[in-house]
Amino acid sequence: MRILIVRPGAIGDTLVTFPLLHYLRTRAPDTHLTVVGNAAVLPLLQAFTLADDIANYEERRWSQLFLSPDGSHQQNLQPFLRTIERAICWLRDADGTITANLQAAGIPRYSVVPGRPPDSYTLSIGTYLAQSIGEEAAIAHHLPVPAAYAWQAANHTGPVAIHPGSGGQAKCWPVAHFAQIIIALWQQHIPVLLLTGPAEQSRQHDLYQLLPEPPEPSLLQQLSNAPLITVARALQHCRAYLGNDAGITHLAALLGLPTLALFGPSNPLIWQPQGQTVTTLRAPQLSQLSPDIVLAALTDLL
Repeated sequence: MRILIVRPGAIGDTLVTFPLLHYLRTRAPDTHLTVVGNAAVLPLLQAFTLADDIANYEERRWSQLFLSPDGSHQQNLQPFLRTIERAICWLRDADGTITANLQAAGIPRYSVVPGRPPDSYTLSIGTYLAQSIGEEAAIAHHLPVPAAYAWQAANHTGPVAIHPGSGGQAKCWPVAHFAQIIIALWQQHIPVLLLTGPAEQSRQHDLYQLLPEPPEPSLLQQLSNAPLITVARALQHCRAYLGNDAGITHLAALLGLPTLALFGPSNPLIWQPQGQTVTTLRAPQLSQLSPDIVLAALTDLL
């Protein structure tokens, strides 16, 4: 069966879909999965063998899903859609245009549903995604992590990975608190791997202003603006992970790395990262979450 998955959104939105994608791809031996999504995550999809074909959602032809199916602008997309036997689009379709395009292509089975649950929802995002397309059997399905990326318990001497950023300022624990954690780890001679992306440059600068020189140069390592594949390989060799509600936090948990996730406005009942060893701490205002509490929880993971 040829299945089309359209899953736009941030890195975390795609990563929480991984177990369901694996379920869909492996349920039948002849399944061919095409995944359209966030370009940053697509190489990781291939590395995890979760898709046979991948495409960047930002490519112009996918915008044709939102245009009337009876126009000449559809000439690039409709021939492809006619090869699809099942389409799953986690997209809002208020005017029914996306549904009309799938119907016009003659796709026998399709789902067009919002990619995020309503505010009243209280189960995990993985449960929501499976329920939204009628695949409740996938809820208990776990993602096998390729050996090249899976965390091993033998890496208990590696650094603690810390990612101080997130997609929204309200979801970020104060930089000064992260600095206190890093200093406390250094005092225990535990190295830190600092992970930052383009959105964290100002936070990275502020963090460095608060940090003294490490007692030993090897106690501070940095990976900045790296592809997710590179980040995954680096996380494989860490002993634990600390971060906000962010895509990299979901990645660390998926790899099996002991993960401490800090939540503020978002609901951990829905968005808690899925992994073998995940701890979440939450405060309505993240600034109210004290470094002592976070350090104690991180110490338990170590």
